[in-house]
Amino acid sequence: MKAKSSEKKLFVSKRILLFKSKNNGYLFFCGNSNSFYQLEDENVPYVKRMIEENDASCLPEEIKQDFIKSGVLLNEDDDSFFDRMKFLSYRVRFSTSQLALTIAPTMACNFKCVYCFEGDRAKDVGSNNVTMSEETLNQLVEFIRKSGVKKLNVDWYGGEPLCAWNKIQEFNDKITSLNLEKYEQRIVTNGSLIDEEKIKYFAEQQFKQIQITLDGKEETHNKNRPMKNGDNSYQSVMKALDLSYKYYKETNIKLPVVIRVNISKENSDEYYELYTKLNEKYENLFLVYPAFVRKNSNGDKHASACLNFTDKAEFILKLAKEKNIGISELFPKSNRLVSCGANMINNYVVNSNGDLYKCWEDIGEKKYCIGNIFEGSKDEKNNNYNYVMTGSGFEVEKCKDCLFLYSCLGGCPRVILKNVTAKEEENSMCSNIKNNTEEFLETYFELKK
Repeated sequence: MKAKSSEKKLFVSKRILLFKSKNNGYLFFCGNSNSFYQLEDENVPYVKRMIEENDASCLPEEIKQDFIKSGVLLNEDDDSFFDRMKFLSYRVRFSTSQLALTIAPTMACNFKCVYCFEGDRAKDVGSNNVTMSEETLNQLVEFIRKSGVKKLNVDWYGGEPLCAWNKIQEFNDKITSLNLEKYEQRIVTNGSLIDEEKIKYFAEQQFKQIQITLDGKEETHNKNRPMKNGDNSYQSVMKALDLSYKYYKETNIKLPVVIRVNISKENSDEYYELYTKLNEKYENLFLVYPAFVRKNSNGDKHASACLNFTDKAEFILKLAKEKNIGISELFPKSNRLVSCGANMINNYVVNSNGDLYKCWEDIGEKKYCIGNIFEGSKDEKNNNYNYVMTGSGFEVEKCKDCLFLYSCLGGCPRVILKNVTAKEEENSMCSNIKNNTEEFLETYFELKK
C-alpha cells in the first residue's frame, strides 16, 4: 500500500500580482502580507505556472519555502483566511480593554475655514453654550470611571480645542483620581493660540501628537483658513512652530508636532516649496505631510477644488519621482484589522454638551448622535451598530476580492455608510495605489533600491 504524503496542501493566495516592469524585470506583490519581490528571470516561469494553475507544487523548494514565510502560500484557502481575518477584526472592534475618546471641549473656533465640514456647527468664540460646562466635565470623568478601563486615549478636537484651554487642564487634573495604567493624549489644533505656556504643558503632559494644519503658502493659507478677527492666520501658525523649535533648542525636548498640509487643486503646486521651507527652517524637526481635501457634509460647496482619483495619484508620483518625497505613499499601508477608531465599540466622539458620536465629522449633527454621557446610549438610528458592524471593507462586496483589502479595509467608514452612488465618490477613499498599481510599485522599487 502506498504511504500517504504527510505534506499539507498549500493554497495560493488570490491577492497576488505579477507584472513585467519597464526597467526592473518581473515584480511580484502579495496583498495578504504586503510581500514584494523582484523575481529572478529563471523563476518567472514557475511563478506564472503557479498562478495559472493555482497550484504551488511546480515551485522549486527554495521559492516555496520563501512564499510560505511571506504569506503567498497559505495553509488554508482564501475564503478561510478571509474569515479568520474578519474574526480577528471583530475581536478588535469589540475589545473593551481600553477607551478612546475624541473630545471637543468647545465648539467655538477663531478660524473660518472655507471648506470646514462643521459649517455652522463651529461657533464664534464667546458664544453661549458651546464650551463644556463644569457639570459636563465632571460627568465625562465619571463616564470614564464607570467604563472600568485602565487605558485611556484622548484626542482633543473642536471647534478649536485651545479656545477651551482651561477645560483641557481641568480634565487632566481630574483624571489623576482614576489611577489609570496608561493615558495618552493628542491634539488637533489650528495652532494660532499656541504660546510658551502651552508648549511647556504639552511637554510636561507628554502629548503623543500635536497636529497643526497649513494650507499652502501664506496667501493661499490666509484665503482658505482666515481668522475671524482678520489677523494673519499663517503668521500665527508660524509663530507656534517657532516657539516649538525654540523650546527644542533650549531644552533638547522634541515636541511631536506634525504639520498637515491640506492639498486641493489650487495649492497642490505649492506643496514642495512649503515642504522644503519648513524642513530647512526647522531642521527637519517636524513631520510634514500632505492630506487631500475631500468632499464633506457641509454641502460640498468646494467639491470642485478637490483632486480626483487620478489627480491624487499624479501628485504622489510626481513628488516621489522628481523630488524623492513621500516614497512610502507609493506602497500599501501595513495590514491592519480596523481602518478607523469609528469601527471600534469603545471609541466615542464627545461633544461639548456631552453628546456621543462615532465620527468627528458627525459631531453636532443630532441625527448621528448615539447617546449622551449623562443618559447613556440611545442609539435609535443604529449609528453605533452601523459604524462597528458595516463600516468596514470586510462587509463591502466590491472590497472583498481587492488586492489591497487588508491594508485598506475599505477606507473611511463614514464614506462606506453614506453608500454614495457616483463612481468618483465610490472610490474616493480607496488607496491611491488602486488604479495605478504597477507604476506605484515599480517607482517604489526603483527609489528604494
